[in-house]
Amino acid sequence: MTSAAASAAPSGGASSAGLAAGDDRPEGLSPDAVCAAIGRSSGPPRLTATGRALLVGAVGVVFAAATAGHVALLAVGTGMLALLTAAWLTTRGADRALDTLELWVDTPEGATRTRDGEVTLRVRLIQRGRRPLRDVQLAVRLAGGHPPRALLDAPPMAEADLDFAVHFPRAGHWRIHGVELTASGLFDLAHARRYRPAELPINIRPRRRPAAEVAPLLARRGATRDRSGRHIAGRAGSGLELRELREYVPGDPLKTVAWKATARRRRPLVRAFEEETVRRMQLLVDIGPSMRSGPEGHTPLDRAIDLCATIAERAVHDRIGLTTFDHRIYGHLRPAGGREHLQRQLHHLMDLARVVDEDLTEIDDAELLARVGAFVEAQEGVAVRRNGPDPWQPRIARTLVDPLAELYDVGALFAHVTRYLAVERDRGHRALFAKNRPARETLAARLRLFCALRGLPISYRLSGPLDAFETGLVDALSPTLRPGGADRILLFSDLRGLEPDGPAARALRLTRARKKELLVVALGAEPPEAHQVASVRAAHGRLVHLPPPI
Repeated sequence: MTSAAASAAPSGGASSAGLAAGDDRPEGLSPDAVCAAIGRSSGPPRLTATGRALLVGAVGVVFAAATAGHVALLAVGTGMLALLTAAWLTTRGADRALDTLELWVDTPEGATRTRDGEVTLRVRLIQRGRRPLRDVQLAVRLAGGHPPRALLDAPPMAEADLDFAVHFPRAGHWRIHGVELTASGLFDLAHARRYRPAELPINIRPRRRPAAEVAPLLARRGATRDRSGRHIAGRAGSGLELRELREYVPGDPLKTVAWKATARRRRPLVRAFEEETVRRMQLLVDIGPSMRSGPEGHTPLDRAIDLCATIAERAVHDRIGLTTFDHRIYGHLRPAGGREHLQRQLHHLMDLARVVDEDLTEIDDAELLARVGAFVEAQEGVAVRRNGPDPWQPRIARTLVDPLAELYDVGALFAHVTRYLAVERDRGHRALFAKNRPARETLAARLRLFCALRGLPISYRLSGPLDAFETGLVDALSPTLRPGGADRILLFSDLRGLEPDGPAARALRLTRARKKELLVVALGAEPPEAHQVASVRAAHGRLVHLPPPI
């Protein structure tokens, strides 16, 4: 077999299981390899655009020849129709030959990578038939984005591997859905398509930023000591690193007396140690529409995700919290430490690429139902279209809503989605289930959760309320300003929507009254405006502008 490598940039994501591999897995494949041995045809062979144009021309030539009685012209039209028939018959034979082709999808280097890196996707093809396949186009269907493609020739009883270098510019939970095969007939006048479902999850972690870029964001004056930590606060305490030798003051513990130094200098001296503290920080990330504008992979939100992930990894032994907000709080993690809490933070940051909430997306319930129904039919072969007209809907309404009579059986689709969600809850997707997803009805909420788990991308809303940033920032700051909240607040935003003396500016000034340290990281392309700088200074905060790289 011959093959060509390709690359693509997908978007969207979720997790699920594809077809089981079984005991017939070829040698050299990892245990996570997914078999795609069952194919579903998209129907009989069809004419391409060139074939349809030739058919229209042939019919016109035959009609003109029959009308004018021109024998030569009639022969030309008949020859054109014969050519189309031959092309259709050859495509029919190639369509049958596709049934003998087995596919295995695998990621040899593992399904977890860092963004801006290449993921090697291997497709193993096994030709079981005795008829060769020529010029078969292979395309890997991804959860949004441009699929990698290859042109292959499959001799009889052959086996080969196709390696694709797939590039993921954004962090998130992505998914490979399957492989689409297209066999062309004579002169590319007709083609036959066969889709092989093969779901494979791929996790793309945020990129680790350089230490020189993150160190200024972590520099601070100290934190309230609630337990021993790894970072020196620059003040006297009961740590392990010696700060100085000083004169004895009545009331100092006897265990701090430096007896040898006291004997040498003949006056009482005590040891003063540096106090080691634990940082308590809360990361606030704006996920609104303006943060998602820009080239894919270089939006302000992408850079905010990378910075937050790097801070969480560098300060894993501290107490770091994470809050994401738009016009409301999308997700909130209280300050905590440890590897388990770090994984929760990274998982939440990667979930920002698959937001499916009704008030944060543009799709309506009818379009959502049609998208999920078409996906279930193509991916799992489950018939969810209604066989007959809906008796509960007037005929005029049915014609206006669905002129092609493709209404889906809502009950069957709801039952199928419910069964899948019950299985996924047992497989460990409780984090997605626990999120608050506003919806008008149960069906819409479950369909949106299904989209998140199966990697069906839903476009984020392009606009929202005028006071979305003001309302969202106030809600995000409220848990931090309460007693026992974090001592340091890091806000990542482009500051669009910050009014000179609005609720958000007053909430920022309240951080000063609560003795919180404030750092605002402006990620917009343009420098912050004068009133935005004044609002941060009024809160005695520090403003850092990080423009996108050129």
